[in-house]
Amino acid sequence: MQDAAHRPERRTFIAALAAGALLPGRLPAAQDTLGLSDKTVQVIVPFTPGTTPDLCARLFSPKLAEQSGRTFVVENKPGASGIIGLAAVAKAPPDGHTIAFSTNTALTLPLVYASVPFDVIESFTPLAMLGSTNFALCVHPSLGVNTAKEFIDYVKRHPGTVNYGSPGKGTFHHLCMEMLVAQLGLNMVHVPYKGSAGATTDLLAGHIKAMFQPMHVAVPHQQEKRLVILGASRREQDAAYPAIPPLATVGVPNYDADAWYAVWGPRGMSPDLVTRYNAAFNRLLEHPEVRATMLKQGMTPRPMSSRELGDLSKAEYAKWAEVTKAANILPE
Repeated sequence: MQDAAHRPERRTFIAALAAGALLPGRLPAAQDTLGLSDKTVQVIVPFTPGTTPDLCARLFSPKLAEQSGRTFVVENKPGASGIIGLAAVAKAPPDGHTIAFSTNTALTLPLVYASVPFDVIESFTPLAMLGSTNFALCVHPSLGVNTAKEFIDYVKRHPGTVNYGSPGKGTFHHLCMEMLVAQLGLNMVHVPYKGSAGATTDLLAGHIKAMFQPMHVAVPHQQEKRLVILGASRREQDAAYPAIPPLATVGVPNYDADAWYAVWGPRGMSPDLVTRYNAAFNRLLEHPEVRATMLKQGMTPRPMSSRELGDLSKAEYAKWAEVTKAANILPE
């Protein structure tokens, strides 16, 4: 089974976005809504092409170019779970010509890596929240459970024998399960993979028994009866999937985990520039084409202010710090 990022329709979607994002955005009739100089805006994605931050960057960059009359060029700088690309942004001048599209997993970097050359909070300026992706707790049908309660009971009866997969240590998939383990006092075995494709393949084959996956990736597998979805990571009911209950309502009352995507700039950007960027992104989140594309890719648009994003980032770091401590995940 192909991972969602490798399906033909997704490749076509990525190629279309890439073509648009790399075209010069200088439109003579456009009003400069950002107050930038003529210099090209470097849009850094600290992950490989086809990842959700990359799709967001290639969706929003041409629109920002149209709004501002400036040129936005997307550049992928993957490596070290995002550290390489984010380090480049942290070092850039705070003039608005270097921004990063990243994910909230960036906030957990110092919790799992010993050498991070920047402060995940203080080295960046929060510009705009884009949206979030709900995750699903999935199990292989061979486990013989159909509800979250049955799964919890099964794991408690078989401590240290139920294995679960993730795309790697410190990934959102990994931390979601460790939060579940910590809150319920479970004993499970983590099997880290080098990417989501291998983990998903082994989950579908039953080699691993459980895994958190993005909801829009997991639901088609459930419809094919290759997986059983036990609950959603987000506390609020997902309107797109009304039949799937939040884990918080089916046996894990304090559970709440949301994968979200946002835009950051270097530390020290002027308040006026931050306000302009935030307004530009929030306008685009109301754009019908942008909203439709995000929803198709499993993202719920979530406009908020720069201050709200900054507060959320601090709270998110504190939450995952508790999870990694409880799971004895040490920086390496």
